[in-house]
Amino acid sequence: MLKTSKTINLSGNSIINDKQVVYMQANISTDGGTTSHSSSIQDKVLYEANKIECRKDLSDFDQLVYEIEDSIHTGGVQ
Repeated sequence: MLKTSKTINLSGNSIINDKQVVYMQANISTDGGTTSHSSSIQDKVLYEANKIECRKDLSDFDQLVYEIEDSIHTGGVQ
């Protein structure tokens, strides 16, 4: 028996001075399953010097994930 599931894979990068500082990724289930969501700092020096911008990017990414989850819940994404 074949059982399949559908997910939305989302990735993002916080870029400072054309360098990747933070990598973000999320796997969002479209069938009521769970969301896997993580981030990793790629350049600690630039992150420390630009925390406000990086944290804003992280927050924006989180918001996008929530919007997709909400859209799935209300039937907007199949």
